[in-house]
Amino acid sequence: MISVVIPTYNTALLIGRAIRSALMQTGDFEREIIVVDDCSTDETLKAVEAVSDAGIRIFHQESNRGPAAARNRGMMEARGEFIAFLDGDDYWEPEFLQKTATFLTTHPEAVAVSVMQRHIIPGKAEAVAPCWDGDDCPRLLENFFDFWARYNHVCTGAVLMRTEVARRTGGQREDLRICEDLEFWAMLATCGPWGFIPEILFTSDGGVVTRKTGWLAKNRQRWASAVPLVEWERRLKTRIPAGLLPGYQKVCGRIARNLSYSLLLSGRIEMARREVLQYGDAFPPHRLNRVWRMAARNAFLWRVWCNFLTRREKQR
Repeated sequence: MISVVIPTYNTALLIGRAIRSALMQTGDFEREIIVVDDCSTDETLKAVEAVSDAGIRIFHQESNRGPAAARNRGMMEARGEFIAFLDGDDYWEPEFLQKTATFLTTHPEAVAVSVMQRHIIPGKAEAVAPCWDGDDCPRLLENFFDFWARYNHVCTGAVLMRTEVARRTGGQREDLRICEDLEFWAMLATCGPWGFIPEILFTSDGGVVTRKTGWLAKNRQRWASAVPLVEWERRLKTRIPAGLLPGYQKVCGRIARNLSYSLLLSGRIEMARREVLQYGDAFPPHRLNRVWRMAARNAFLWRVWCNFLTRREKQR
């Protein structure tokens, strides 16, 4: 059996599409769909009921506890050998479960497998991730962290994993509301090898809903929960084998960049500056990241940079 966990909060506009994409999966396998509502205040539950059938189990959180808690609740309730998370505003291509489950069945040593993704961002060109330059053959990754650092290939909704291994990690950290999924993927990778299927089988365009349902308010809550990298990686650091450390440290540079941005936007500009000064050299190679590092070296330039980024974010 495959368990599909759909955490949802105020996604009435698109939750039906997510559920239908799970129901319409090809392949001859048993599946269950678990919807965990994180105290939605819109018409999400009505939208779920409109497409529900005997294969859907609905659970309600007693308070709004964030996506990690909702995913963990679904993981606790899951009965399948394999499990996937699908956010309420995303969707799969019909072959996602069949192809990922086949991979895990034929590669018993793999703890998880991910696929390529399509990302639709309002006002921007459609993006495909990762920017893959290899062949189209599914594969076991020799070094998950090196691959992640190079291709930034893993995201929620694009992964199928073994339920028992996912539970063994302790689940996603519920004290995090930003980068909590990335911490979980890193934790899962310490339990065994990952696979990769270079085919677009997942689409994310939740930005459409977010902008219609209070984008700034939602993200302010996420930014306020951001922590320094040393706190983000506290349960990971002792689990990374020496041979994987170089790739892991590159991944941490990417995470530190995200956390620094969130710290800055939540008003903790000096904490953000310390993060940039400490980890900026490991940020991904990008022109704006060079500006980050340069600005952090001067207190006046740093304040100017922070004001610019804050104004830009409010105007989105």
